[in-house]
Amino acid sequence: MSITTLKNCRLLIPGVLILFLVIIFIQDDFSGLFKIIQSLHGINVQDILVVGLTILFGVIYHAGSFRDLLWNQYHKRVKDNIKEELLRPFMNEFDDNQQSIIKSGNKLMNIFYSFIDNDRSLSEKANRVRFNGLIWTSSVDATIIAAFGSFIFLIRFIVNKDGYAICMCIILVVLSLFCWYLVELTTRKHIALSNEQLEAIIQLHRSDLGEKIRVLI
Repeated sequence: MSITTLKNCRLLIPGVLILFLVIIFIQDDFSGLFKIIQSLHGINVQDILVVGLTILFGVIYHAGSFRDLLWNQYHKRVKDNIKEELLRPFMNEFDDNQQSIIKSGNKLMNIFYSFIDNDRSLSEKANRVRFNGLIWTSSVDATIIAAFGSFIFLIRFIVNKDGYAICMCIILVVLSLFCWYLVELTTRKHIALSNEQLEAIIQLHRSDLGEKIRVLI
């Protein structure tokens, strides 16, 4: 999976999820929802409105940085692990203050990506990382959008007292919790995959890695 494909998917998938949320929200009951779902087979590439709305929702979601509300804490875990493992073979060369300086910002991450981009074997491993990354961020998106959807359905139930609204609220709460669990699983998987890359970097490029780290001080 290329970086361009990954970026495009990360833009479109939230748009699709939000569009689906809008569709289920404007229904009055499950029969109306089932009719909409059955009619989806008739949608084709020419349906500019649907495609346009999907892209619009995706752009708004991306521009609002809604994903970061949940993703940042998990992304930080992955980055911290990469920084820690890159520095581990050379930790005895630096005191605590120097280690903190080296780990600060994206200096070590830039070194990590420089090896990934310039080693073909590591680039091939990166395809697996990107695929997991797509599942990872999609799980984050689904968690956030489903949680928001459950909230608006709860408001709708409070106002209208209709059974459809409370059923959808419960369904979306369960879906949000399940996707949140997937976020944790894919975070662990991402760490495991990045550890494979780190192992190769330390084994094959230890000398070059040490030189790049030392110039950071």
